[in-house]
Amino acid sequence: MEIMHFTNGINPLVMEESIKLAVSEAPAMVATVVDGDSPLLPLAEAEVEAMLRDALRMVGAGVRQRVDGVLADLRVGIIAAVDDEAGQPCLAGFIQYKPRLRTERTATIGYAAVAPAYRGQGIFKKMLNELKAQYPILGLDCSLELVPMYERLGFRPEKRQGAHVGMATAPLGGVTWGQGQEFLDNHPLYQRAKERIRTTHGKATRDAYAKRDADTRKRIEEINAFLQLRADEARERAKASRAYFEDGCACIHTDKTLQPCRPDMPDAEAVAFYEQHCKCSRNYVEG
Repeated sequence: MEIMHFTNGINPLVMEESIKLAVSEAPAMVATVVDGDSPLLPLAEAEVEAMLRDALRMVGAGVRQRVDGVLADLRVGIIAAVDDEAGQPCLAGFIQYKPRLRTERTATIGYAAVAPAYRGQGIFKKMLNELKAQYPILGLDCSLELVPMYERLGFRPEKRQGAHVGMATAPLGGVTWGQGQEFLDNHPLYQRAKERIRTTHGKATRDAYAKRDADTRKRIEEINAFLQLRADEARERAKASRAYFEDGCACIHTDKTLQPCRPDMPDAEAVAFYEQHCKCSRNYVEG
């Protein structure tokens, strides 16, 4: 198994096979709830193909564009696992990602998949380790069902993104970028999928959209409840391990070091901050 990392152009076969694999997993890739037998499946497949193809065309393209008024280099990379032991090389899996802007060593994973025949062999972890070597701080969004898998790989749930759970290995800095609904609505592939659905299902098309929207709302409620539960659990753990102060701030005392509940603040700054503002020796109160 060969792990290949493309940043300055992409092998055309890897590109097409990655798109094909992603499209086959479209229900898990889109941020709405679309079942494998839904009349709207072609729309989900068109969305994945349009978005991923657009991203992969930017690998090594040197695109510069204004984001929030600032000129930025828009970079895309892809890591592919290729089974080269058989006579014909075969794509086992891929991870497409975008380095985040205005920060360092941080990236957002867009699309990722492992082919069914190669699952359970640690291939995704190998690709992820390749990515982490350059970008140790990673963010992604996934379906609720995949949260336990990503937690085992070091990700933690952070927020809701559509009908997906946003996860990260550490607090994300910078900003991400990408195409939105307007891009899809104007994309010929997406437009043809909509027309094909209308032609095939006629008046039942409206019911299909209504079901998708209802299922998505239900999933959003489930995700919100899940995130609230995790937040409550985190607070309970914090109460057991933190020293609280009268002015409301808190420190974590571990191995005689002072770590604030401020992940954006380096340790040295944290110590100085608390020495100046918290005066722990006077304000300390058992929590």
